[in-house]
Amino acid sequence: MSELNTIVLLNTRFIRAWLSLLLLLTLSACVTTQRGGFDKEVSTDEAIASRVAAAKQYLLSRNFEAARRHLKIAYEIDPKSADVHDALALTFQYSSEYELAESHYKKALDFGAGESRLRFNYANYLFQQKRFPEAEQQLQIIVKDSLYEKRESALVMLGLCQQQLLEAAKAQRSFERALILNPRNTRVLRELSIMNYEAKNYANAWRFFQSYRKVVLRPDAELLLLGIELARELNDSNAEASYALALKNLYPNSREYQGYLRRQQYE
Repeated sequence: MSELNTIVLLNTRFIRAWLSLLLLLTLSACVTTQRGGFDKEVSTDEAIASRVAAAKQYLLSRNFEAARRHLKIAYEIDPKSADVHDALALTFQYSSEYELAESHYKKALDFGAGESRLRFNYANYLFQQKRFPEAEQQLQIIVKDSLYEKRESALVMLGLCQQQLLEAAKAQRSFERALILNPRNTRVLRELSIMNYEAKNYANAWRFFQSYRKVVLRPDAELLLLGIELARELNDSNAEASYALALKNLYPNSREYQGYLRRQQYE
């Protein structure tokens, strides 16, 4: 079963991709089209929002100097703006100045009265710093906010935290709660397939795997190998042959297929 190590262990490549997407969504969420200069007569809130939006636009292109210039002006307008501190935290996080990033995340939470949007950004930062107990603590607060628009993402991140903390039962519950909010969440379906396979709950793993297959038309090599193993455990020879053929045709040079061939030679 050593060929399955890449399946049954948490796939950090997917976590990094998922977290990068979260950061990009966070940055782009407040970006608006600029129409030239800033009107001196606009309200304080509008002026700050315009500067923060401009800064986040520059962050997307990793122009830290321009982002900081806009945020400096916004900070001078209102040094207690939660949105300004949140944007400053993202800026310092992107430039790997982590002490400054954390300081501004905490200020954003203080000035923003613990708003879930701000807390989620801080939890995401803690997760990327591998401070999983602290991230879990923040996420537990967030998921209680039933009106928070990114509650599904918070539940997914909570499940990933709990996996890292070896809290498999809690992670499964968090993923299942996320699945209620979005039954087509491929990240969740993938994790639940793997987790249940690891726990030898093959029927449940097969159910989640089949739901994943309905959403993802072309699974990667890892998931096809998982399908082969699940079909074998459930004595479904037709499904096993089908997934083996797909693995051969789609990923003939993959580590998973080469491992599958070696295993076949010894059976």
